[in-house]
Amino acid sequence: MEKRVFEDLKGNLCGEFSLMSDFIVRELAFERETFYILYIMGICSKELLNKFLLEPLSAAYLRGGESAEVGSIITGGGFSAAVGYEAAKEAVLAGNALLIFEGMPAEIFGYIVAAKNDEGRANTEPETENVVRGPHDGFNESAQQSAVLLRRRIKSEKLKSEKITLGTLSKTEVIIMYISGLVNERSLALLKRRLADIQADALTDSGSVEMYIQEGRHALYPTVGNSERPDKVAAKILEGRIAVIVDGSPVVLTVPYLFCEGFQVSEDYAKSPFFATFVRTLRFAAVLCGVLLPGLFLALAEHHMAFLPQEMAEFLAETRKEMTVSLTWEIITAFLIFEILREVGLRMPKAVGSAVGVVGSLILGESAVSAGIISPFVLIIVAFSAVCNFICAPYMNPNAIFRFALILSGGLGGIFGFFAALACALVLGAAKSSFGVPYFSPFAPLSAEGLRDFLYMSPIWRMRKVPPSVSGKNISRTQGRA
Repeated sequence: MEKRVFEDLKGNLCGEFSLMSDFIVRELAFERETFYILYIMGICSKELLNKFLLEPLSAAYLRGGESAEVGSIITGGGFSAAVGYEAAKEAVLAGNALLIFEGMPAEIFGYIVAAKNDEGRANTEPETENVVRGPHDGFNESAQQSAVLLRRRIKSEKLKSEKITLGTLSKTEVIIMYISGLVNERSLALLKRRLADIQADALTDSGSVEMYIQEGRHALYPTVGNSERPDKVAAKILEGRIAVIVDGSPVVLTVPYLFCEGFQVSEDYAKSPFFATFVRTLRFAAVLCGVLLPGLFLALAEHHMAFLPQEMAEFLAETRKEMTVSLTWEIITAFLIFEILREVGLRMPKAVGSAVGVVGSLILGESAVSAGIISPFVLIIVAFSAVCNFICAPYMNPNAIFRFALILSGGLGGIFGFFAALACALVLGAAKSSFGVPYFSPFAPLSAEGLRDFLYMSPIWRMRKVPPSVSGKNISRTQGRA
């Protein structure tokens, strides 16, 4: 590279990173060559820089090795040429070191030395997905380390990984991982297209990516899965799904995501199939109670009292003698108070959050009953429904919104309004898809193989095929038991 061109390159790079106090230009001057090392302090590791670049370069040139190729001197594993000015600039922004000198070939804009500082949070167990039996590691904020955790569990050359960059300012690294030959090709093509269509200046969390790639712009129920557990994500990849790892977030996305996945827990596969089936049925029944019970009770009590048992109807009428509001607003008020207390418990410091939630519930509940705003019977219905809603974490938030919709439908239209709203929701859910896969699979459309792992869980050795509703292929994964 000519001296004038080299000076222009160095000047442009230093100009691009001006007013950055953490941008460092290190000069190494030898008898016949002067090297410049450009990096950003903090995201570039000093230890790796000294070990793989400064020490071998100094040792080689101090003992008269000027004629040696730079590539043969650098001892680090990550060493490549930056072809183009943008590639050189992005390498520095990514945390690597850029080596430039006057004797470079004309088409090279510097040599990239992998010295990114990957030190981060340890792979501790996620607080939101605790298990009694199973692995106790979790993803952290480094995309590369998260990808390594998946490769440790799937030691196959068919596990592919593709890297893209999103965000014009944030330059967020996104890695998608899948198993070649097992992945649903249609889902993979849809995912790549949606990621390529993202036009944003910054994406700092996997939640932002999820909003861009989900089905529809205003989806109530999730069509993109997420988890902080490597074992759970690896199991989903082995069923033909795709993992989306976003640098800076410990939550890994998985697509496609089906409604039935909300009732499956990784610990189920370490239990007896009978107990796992019992627990899954219990979860499903609890979710139904949490969503349907308040609206159905309101529809019967407000419009069809004759359908209730006589003792219950008389007790309800007795407890509502002193009430100052209608039953509809009574139930809505009770749920609003509960949601406020739940939000307070989540946002308060951990040391006092649970105490504030419990004390607030007791005081407000007792005061509301004494003031005639909420009756004891309604308080029981609301408390039971609210507790049931926590049993299925993926649907906890959407179920709270859907429950309010059913309460209003039941309160205004009675049984007809309640079941009309429920029927509309089921029809919309049946028409919904996640990356080309029907959302209500494996029961709409019906799949006998998929039903082996829904509410009823077959023994592992009987699940002989990859779920065809996910992969779109008829692939055997085990020989079964004799």
